[in-house]
Amino acid sequence: WAEDFFALVLNEPLGPSSLPRPGDGLGGELVGALATFAADLAAGEAAAVEAGKSPEELQAWRQEQADRMDFAERFLTAQHSADVSVTHEPMSFNQYMAMICPCFLETGLGGAPLLPDGENLSVTVENVRLFVDSAADFWFKTGIQPQVEAFRAGINDVFPFECLLAFSRTELREMSCGEDRIEWDEQQLLNHMHPTGGLTEKSSVYKFLVAVLLELNQAERSRFLDFVSSCPRLPPGGITKFHVDVFPDSTATRQSFPRSRACANQLYLPPYSSKEELQDKLHEAMHSSAGHHEQRVRDQ
Repeated sequence: WAEDFFALVLNEPLGPSSLPRPGDGLGGELVGALATFAADLAAGEAAAVEAGKSPEELQAWRQEQADRMDFAERFLTAQHSADVSVTHEPMSFNQYMAMICPCFLETGLGGAPLLPDGENLSVTVENVRLFVDSAADFWFKTGIQPQVEAFRAGINDVFPFECLLAFSRTELREMSCGEDRIEWDEQQLLNHMHPTGGLTEKSSVYKFLVAVLLELNQAERSRFLDFVSSCPRLPPGGITKFHVDVFPDSTATRQSFPRSRACANQLYLPPYSSKEELQDKLHEAMHSSAGHHEQRVRDQ
């Protein structure tokens, strides 16, 4: 999403295809799901028009699509989920709309109205394309324009904003936000995960940590970085420009969770007796403390 922000900074247009989708972990995923549904409707309607369907036949076809019982499976499933066992209860578009009652608001369920009296205008199969277009206009134009202009003005205070036009959105994101992929091997972790406070490279819990980090996939590595540094990416230059100080948590028990001081890139580990024990507790800590890096996860 940082890349999309820099696209706006460079005055590049964004539309419904850039809205968050299910599984992205962002507010507004419903809007993206409806954008995909609306695009599917538009493609089907275009084919129907080309085939010579009448307006009445088109309306009947739209209602058929709204009543299809595979809406949840087709449009609400996380796009990049590695868990193929996740299934949705059969549900149609009309049933889902009746259950969650979305309306013409910023996320479909809350936020700024997209149209006058938008909080009282329900989303239906007849107006879902208008909803998606209105949401995209708010998300990428009217709703964010003051912030984009303020960012440009701040850049101008340091150097001419026009200098940024020499770079693409991807290049600006990489320079500002860090590496796209999170790559590390065992030696790199040993070089940049510094045991301290009584821990050494020979300490069992430190060895468990390195072994666990090597096995993490890209999404989990991102969560780990977010947990220990408040940034889900490696800095420009990758792992060689990153470090974490790993301390023993002298006040914790094996039932405790790891904790971090993200402002200082510090990780505190309880005295776990196995790699599996550390793996379970670290996973729980990473996924339960997003946005609260300085708080200790309550022991259970």
